[in-house]
Amino acid sequence: MKKILSIILFCFIAACASADSHKLLDKEDCKKVKDSVGYFLGVADYLFKEIDKLKAEGDEAKANESFENAIKFSELAENYSTVYSVWCKKKNMHSREPSEK
Repeated sequence: MKKILSIILFCFIAACASADSHKLLDKEDCKKVKDSVGYFLGVADYLFKEIDKLKAEGDEAKANESFENAIKFSELAENYSTVYSVWCKKKNMHSREPSEK
């Protein structure tokens, strides 16, 4: 029984250690993700601005479609931002400097 527990503990420690060293995205991929966030936000901003123009022209159907598409691009930007913050940003919580008062 002790041998089995020792093997399980060893495997658990090894899995934890390898999980920290595993990189899902390399530097180039991270840049692409970051650039995509900017692109998606730019498209969403453009579509939100188009809504006012379409409403002024009386085209409510196209305004609603633009709104739905703007929301979709905003959600894409949010999702890519999450991927970037989880897999690309360096996490060094202990080196934070105290905030100035």
